[in-house]
Amino acid sequence: MKKVLFISMIIFTTLQVVNAQNITPVDVPYFYSGAYKGRIVIEQDQSLKNFIETHVGLNKKRKGFPGYRVKIYSKNHQNARNEANSIKASFNQDGQEAYVVYNAPNFEVFVGDYQTRFEALALLNKIKSKYPQSFVVKSTITYPKR
Repeated sequence: MKKVLFISMIIFTTLQVVNAQNITPVDVPYFYSGAYKGRIVIEQDQSLKNFIETHVGLNKKRKGFPGYRVKIYSKNHQNARNEANSIKASFNQDGQEAYVVYNAPNFEVFVGDYQTRFEALALLNKIKSKYPQSFVVKSTITYPKR
């Protein structure tokens, strides 16, 4: 008797579960593609909007983001500016972006815009024979060109 009662309860419960899952996506307005006319409305706090605008503004002022470059030249003699500009020109011809920076009292030439130190080390290994005094430095790099 207990077995029959137990089996009938299992069958009854199974039928209830099967009948309860007859929901189709069309019945729920969220799944209907025309419910919101293809528009998404994002509601957020005003302080979050202010934070994002401040962050974007600071990034524009910085004109770059943290990364790595290879310093290949740093001198402060009378012809240092001319030498730095000629080194920059030779690197620009090879397809590498080079930058001349004046950090008093030195004229310095930096090469490349790399997001990781490993990428900068690859360039350093290529040019180490020509520029034995070169090394990798942290720097603010320019945004990649699209």
